[in-house]
Amino acid sequence: MARTCFITGKKNKVVNRVTRRGKARAAGGVGRKTTGIHKRTQKANLQKKTVLVHGERRRVWLSAKALRRLPDGVELA
Repeated sequence: MARTCFITGKKNKVVNRVTRRGKARAAGGVGRKTTGIHKRTQKANLQKKTVLVHGERRRVWLSAKALRRLPDGVELA
């Protein structure tokens, strides 16, 4: 089972981590320079919960947003 929200479909994202050096121009410097860009994963806020889906008990991944407002036909067990 993939780490994907059962309701919203949220999953991990691949983002860039940018490393910079120098002083910003607004602070009196010559500007910030990029010294490295690395890929990293930004993890979704997922929790494993047991829910009742139309009367059937299932253990699924749910995002924090989905936990706050569950749709009709889905309730926490």
